[in-house]
Amino acid sequence: MKKRIIGAAMATVLSFAAVSAFASPEPSDPKKRTPQGLYVDAKETYEMMKKDPSVILVDVRTPAEWQFVGYTPMAQIMIPSVFFKYDAMDDKKPRYRSLLNDKFITEFEEKLFDLGADKESTFVIMCRSGATRAQPAAKMLDQYGYKNVYIMTDGFEGSKLKEGEHKGYRLKNGWKYNGYPWTYKIDKEKAYFEK
Repeated sequence: MKKRIIGAAMATVLSFAAVSAFASPEPSDPKKRTPQGLYVDAKETYEMMKKDPSVILVDVRTPAEWQFVGYTPMAQIMIPSVFFKYDAMDDKKPRYRSLLNDKFITEFEEKLFDLGADKESTFVIMCRSGATRAQPAAKMLDQYGYKNVYIMTDGFEGSKLKEGEHKGYRLKNGWKYNGYPWTYKIDKEKAYFEK
């Protein structure tokens, strides 16, 4: 029995060491930082998942993005952290207003149960570009005791180019740009359905 406990503890330490070898720098913008302080880019996320299959990728974008922009089948959890409401515009940005998904934690924990994961599991949160929706999701998870939560700093679509012919287009980095697995064909088993 003692050998099993020691073996399980060693496996946890080795798994953490394998995952903690990946770390992107903390974002310079304080609004993009998380309580956990854990950051990786798309390349590091992909490598983490190859080294440790227990790492869980959580896509917090909207169903419209998954359908029209694409998604990665490697995401085990797909739950929007924010919903866009088409009844008014955002006061600060030229887009529709957004509301936090007040069922995010409940829906997240239902998915965890299905995956056999728990609060000790390692999660990577992915949104479009690595901040606006991933950061609130990480904050909500922190409030419920989830400490091993990384933010994918470049997200699914990556950053906008600042100059050149394609200035303003998201062609700089990110999951899709790096050529990691993605598709438009949404897996019915992973799809998010409003309740």
